Amino acid sequence: MFLEKNYLMIGNTRWHWATKIQEEWKYFHTSPNPIEFKDKDYSELSWASVGLIPKNLQLSPSKKINLDNVPLINLPSNLGIDRALASWSAYKKQSSFKNKEQDLIVIDAGTIMSVTKITKKGEFAGGQLISGLRLQLSSMANGSLNLDNPILKTIPTKTFQHETKNAMIRGAINGLLGLILQITEETKLPIWICGGDAPILLNELKNKNIDINHCPNLVLEGMIDIDQKINSI
Repeated sequence: MFLEKNYLMIGNTRWHWATKIQEEWKYFHTSPNPIEFKDKDYSELSWASVGLIPKNLQLSPSKKINLDNVPLINLPSNLGIDRALASWSAYKKQSSFKNKEQDLIVIDAGTIMSVTKITKKGEFAGGQLISGLRLQLSSMANGSLNLDNPILKTIPTKTFQHETKNAMIRGAINGLLGLILQITEETKLPIWICGGDAPILLNELKNKNIDINHCPNLVLEGMIDIDQKINSI
């Protein structure tokens, strides 16, 4: 198969890839894996990063997508590029809807769950950050002598849990849900969500009658769109 184009977002805990094979885009997510580059020519790889870049990873500086490339208004200089890309992608999708020209909320439920408000004019209007599900669990385990980091095999459903590990999971999920529900109640705005924990949160929110658009690859789609704009200039 001939690989026409590759994109890589180096995240805090995972690497996110987009590959165009002929005319079809494929998206996949891996553990940080520099070996992926062994014996492969990624000189034309477009990339961005919020996580640690391995020293032996030879990425072309000219192919890096930076915050300055994202055409949103008033982006803070220290905003994470993944957050900016997801916001741009959601803004474009929202703007394409008929009679949907309004402000929006973008949630990236990853290692850090970010909540971002973008106005209908494409202006960054602030947001919130909270530790993601797995980071909350590991923080509890690392900060206590008597708590172990639970494995997320099943999600406990009852509000009150007898087993400590299930109590940790339920509490962490409820914390994330509480933030989403509060934002929804305060703003009444449509929500666009991506990130590894999004399916868990969406399952919890399915009976809440909230306007949520799940787009798992918002960040990568934003990279592709911006890279195409750069190359068309």
